[in-house]
Amino acid sequence: MSIPLLTSLIEEQKPYGCAEGLPSGSRISNTSSARDLFTHQTGQILSGIGSLFVNVPPFNDHIDRNIGNLLISLGRKLKAGK
Repeated sequence: MSIPLLTSLIEEQKPYGCAEGLPSGSRISNTSSARDLFTHQTGQILSGIGSLFVNVPPFNDHIDRNIGNLLISLGRKLKAGK
């Protein structure tokens, strides 16, 4: 039995680059780019865990659905970033 949710989550994730799309003369400090990367990755993790809690039977039997939805919501906000 394959879980289509997990494969769609993996396909949906894209590599995150802080410096992409910036004009050639602009600079970003290492601290802010590291913070942006950390925030984005944390959002991806929270969204994945929330989806796991909502859609996988051993988890959704024992964990309240609202917790999974809250984690997904927080993860999407963190992934959106700026």
